[in-house]
Amino acid sequence: MNSSQPLEKRIPYLEDNRYSQDDLGLTYTAASSTFKVWSPLAEQAWVNLYDSADADTSSRQIEMSLEDTVWELTVNEDLKGLFYTYSFIHDGVETEAADIYSRAVGLNGNKSAVIDLAETDPEGWSEDHFERVSRITDAMIWEIHIEDFSSDESATFKKEHRGKYQAFTDDQVHVFDHPDQPAGLAYLSELGINYVHLLPAFDYENDETSPAYNWGYDPKNYMVPEGKYSSDPADPLSRIREFKEMVASLHKKGIGVVLDVVYNHTFTFDDSWFQLTVPDYYYRQESDGSLSNGSGCGNETASERKMMRKYIIDSIVYWVEEYHIDGIRFDLMGLHDVDTINKLRRTLNEKGHSDVILYGEPWNAGSVAIYEPNKPADKYHIGDFEDGIAIFNDEFRDAVKGPVFEADKGGFLQGANGHEDSAYATNDLIASILANTQSDVGRFRLPDEKQWARNPSQVVTYASAHDNLTLYDKLVASTLKKPAYERNLDLIQMNKLNAALLYTSLGGVFMQAGEEWGRTKYGDDNSFRSSIDINLLDWTRTYEHIDLVNYYKGMIAIRKAYAPLRDDTNQTGDAVFFSQLRENLLAYTIPNTTGEGAWSMMAVVVNSNQQPDRVELKSSYPLPKERTIIANRHTAGLDPLGTITGNKLIINPREVLILVS
Repeated sequence: MNSSQPLEKRIPYLEDNRYSQDDLGLTYTAASSTFKVWSPLAEQAWVNLYDSADADTSSRQIEMSLEDTVWELTVNEDLKGLFYTYSFIHDGVETEAADIYSRAVGLNGNKSAVIDLAETDPEGWSEDHFERVSRITDAMIWEIHIEDFSSDESATFKKEHRGKYQAFTDDQVHVFDHPDQPAGLAYLSELGINYVHLLPAFDYENDETSPAYNWGYDPKNYMVPEGKYSSDPADPLSRIREFKEMVASLHKKGIGVVLDVVYNHTFTFDDSWFQLTVPDYYYRQESDGSLSNGSGCGNETASERKMMRKYIIDSIVYWVEEYHIDGIRFDLMGLHDVDTINKLRRTLNEKGHSDVILYGEPWNAGSVAIYEPNKPADKYHIGDFEDGIAIFNDEFRDAVKGPVFEADKGGFLQGANGHEDSAYATNDLIASILANTQSDVGRFRLPDEKQWARNPSQVVTYASAHDNLTLYDKLVASTLKKPAYERNLDLIQMNKLNAALLYTSLGGVFMQAGEEWGRTKYGDDNSFRSSIDINLLDWTRTYEHIDLVNYYKGMIAIRKAYAPLRDDTNQTGDAVFFSQLRENLLAYTIPNTTGEGAWSMMAVVVNSNQQPDRVELKSSYPLPKERTIIANRHTAGLDPLGTITGNKLIINPREVLILVS
């Protein structure tokens, strides 16, 4: 078999000649370096050694030998400080590629680097620890881009740390002229979230010395941190050490780190390291041999092929063990197959990492070339997922604030449900508040198709993320006749209603950084390469909208205090009771079936209409005679705000009441 054979013959041959050991890539010691690369159909292979990352010609080219489907070479000398690539002959044509298993790279990720990884460990790294949650329903996740976090000059980050990993190590940061208003790490510590979700921070295709902005969904080297966010992109050790320092700093504040991974496509196809190493193997093709494009980026990877599946699992385990990563979020998880995601979960569990959270987008961006017996890891196949794998709940996202692809259409928050052009009804929101695990929700039923999750641990509930309009911008677009992004009391109130609903819903909870202070991108709904001025966190809004920030803080504290909201079983969902009311009006009781904490029952009442209404609370559990208010339209938290007697009450316009007994 050789590379000139038709694809339908090459793929089965490659599948039969897979490699199962865990030593691909470079194994370095001061005495020797061993290189291993899987490319069974290559006719010859070499290691090219370079004195620098920008050298045009190699200083040495050493031929490799083929052993057990893997080309390998051991050099018995200390190669630290050099750079390397592989060369292959495929069907008489020579190609050159960096190592797909690179643990370190030079500037712009064009050459692999020989380093001693032990030299990248910060002081105390072996003692670094974060008490991970045992279930994703305990997770409260804050999504942020590395540059967005610290590029705003209105906060007192160190100048040399702005836009870098090291900004997450700056303590005691505050808003200029407002020393009592924390920013950065100090702010996160006070907010109360327990996970930070980083937009792609692995090495992506870009000029690492350029100020050009990008979200990072352009994969290049999957096992190495991006160099642009380091103090010295040309130093292979800098990006690794500083990434670890960022993780350790967050861990010290009791905050875990989730890595956004993008295995569904690569930035380029013809000159990607995958394609140059084993032509056509790592990508899906249509029946006519053309590239499948379910990613919308020109190609999609083939996770169901054994060595791509191995690569995904190997590299994620590496991030968890080398970088102490606490969670993984899959971009376009619907482009991967169920067996790969399930095997990843099992592998992490077997290696002692069952507390690493896994979640992803249960959709794709086009037609997907996944065929039986393989199944896409999307919402329609959630029943095939093993425990410990969750998906984003786009139904809550759209039902609470209106469809993401129709900027001017509202949802529950805007009081738009039931109107002639409304795409959603309050029952859609009811279903997603229960993490789409229930059909019986009181004295009425929801359509059967609304019950698609097995239990709340399969669901991540959210209202906004980096994609599409920010929550505040969606409220602007769907409510105001003319766009205006400064403080608007009506929009702030809708934002508070969102916090109350989000943090009293089942499932894991996720929000876009700055949602809690009315973050705006001035109507830009796809800012992946817009200016940093559009994307950065405007820390002054934490001061200007401190009432909204405090409301989110209070709701986070309430969620932490009431265990049923974080139940990963259906015990709580089965017991929640919704009163059957008019559109844009919600009232539900949440009995404490767990027996944890001081409260025996919680009630949530939300009215997004512009007129008051009457509500009667109901439950299949005994109802209390008196309830304590812990949240209203103005404030939320653990401090009592008054009491209400009985179960019939009047709810004011755009009001929320959270009551406990």
